[in-house]
Amino acid sequence: MYKKMIAAILIAQTLISCADNKQKTEDAITVVKKDTMQVIPEASFKDVVFDSKKDLVCGMPVTAGVSDTAHYEGKVYGFCAKECKEEFVKSPKQYLTIK
Repeated sequence: MYKKMIAAILIAQTLISCADNKQKTEDAITVVKKDTMQVIPEASFKDVVFDSKKDLVCGMPVTAGVSDTAHYEGKVYGFCAKECKEEFVKSPKQYLTIK
């Protein structure tokens, strides 16, 4: 009887642990879709090749530093700040015509 109870507790604990890990993974990479856009914050950007040489919102060169990115229509754009990325996400086509 104790073996069955211990087995049931271990199975329940494993299932709960898997559910927690799934939520943590979803929290680590936030994906927002808007007109085929994916925004993936909190990543390492040192080896990323950007499709724009400057932050499309404020104009700062991406060589000065990137704190966030947005993937839009198969291209990667770097932004100096979260606020710039959020502004781009609202209307990406507006900023892409300015280039």
